Amino acid sequence: MPTAEEIIKKFGAVEDDQRYTRLVDLFTKDAIYYDPFMGAQVGTEAIQTFMGHMEEMVPAAGARFDEWEVCAGTTTAWARWIMFAKTADGEVGINGQSIYRLRDDGDGLKVCFAADYIDSNAYGRLTLDRVPDMVTPAKLAKGTHEQGSAHALITKFWQMQDTRQYAQLATLFTEDAIFTDQTSGEFIGNAAITGFMNRMDTEMTARGITFSLDDCAGDEFVGWSQWTCHLPNGSFPGWTLHKVRDGKFTLDSDYFDVAAAAKLRTK
Repeated sequence: MPTAEEIIKKFGAVEDDQRYTRLVDLFTKDAIYYDPFMGAQVGTEAIQTFMGHMEEMVPAAGARFDEWEVCAGTTTAWARWIMFAKTADGEVGINGQSIYRLRDDGDGLKVCFAADYIDSNAYGRLTLDRVPDMVTPAKLAKGTHEQGSAHALITKFWQMQDTRQYAQLATLFTEDAIFTDQTSGEFIGNAAITGFMNRMDTEMTARGITFSLDDCAGDEFVGWSQWTCHLPNGSFPGWTLHKVRDGKFTLDSDYFDVAAAAKLRTK
C-alpha cells in the first residue's frame, strides 16, 4: 500500500508528461480538489473533468509546474512548487503551495482534500485576467477529522498568536528551527526567531493587528494551518506549512495573499 508521501509525490511526477487525468485515481470518491481560479471540484467526476481541462490548457499555455518539495505524514501533507509560465520576456516562475488530507476507506490511502495556493502578487504582475480566491479553502470540509500530536502544537501556536503572545511563541521552536515570512524573510535558529517574535510583539500590537485560526491539520511531524490576518480596515487570508520534531517546530513557513494585504495597507 502506498504511503502518503508516495501518493503526494505523484502530483509532482505527473508533470513529466502533463497527463493530469492520471491523478483522479489518487482521490476518494467524495474528495474535494480546490483550484484558486476554478474553485472547488467535488467528487471524482468533477475532478476528472477539471484534470481533463488541465491537460488541454496547461501545455497550450506553455506552463509547467516544477521543483516540487513534498512533506507528508500519515493523513496530512503539503507541497511547495513553482509554476513556470512563458511571457514575451521569457519564462517567469510563480511560487505555490498545496495542502492535503488523506484517509483510508478500505481500498487504500487516498487524498480526500487538496487545495492549491499561489503567490497572488507574482501572478498579478504576470496577468490581471483572473484573481485567485484564497479565502474559500479554509471553509471547505477536509474529508477526515483524524489528527496526530502536531495538531495540538499547531493549535497552541495559534491560541498564543490570537492573544498576542508573540514573544512567547519562540519557545515552541527547536534551536535549529527555520521561520519564514513572505515579506520579512527567513529567520534561522531560535535566537533569530526570538528576535523576530519580539519585534512582532511590538509592531502587531501598535498596528492593531490580530490573527485567527480558521483550520489546521497535523500528524506526528508535519502539519499546516489556514488563518486570517485582521487589520483595523479589513482582513486577508494566510496559510502556514509546519514541520515538527520532538513536540516543537523545526519549520514554520508563512504565506498569505500579498495582493489583498497590499490593498488594505494603502487604504
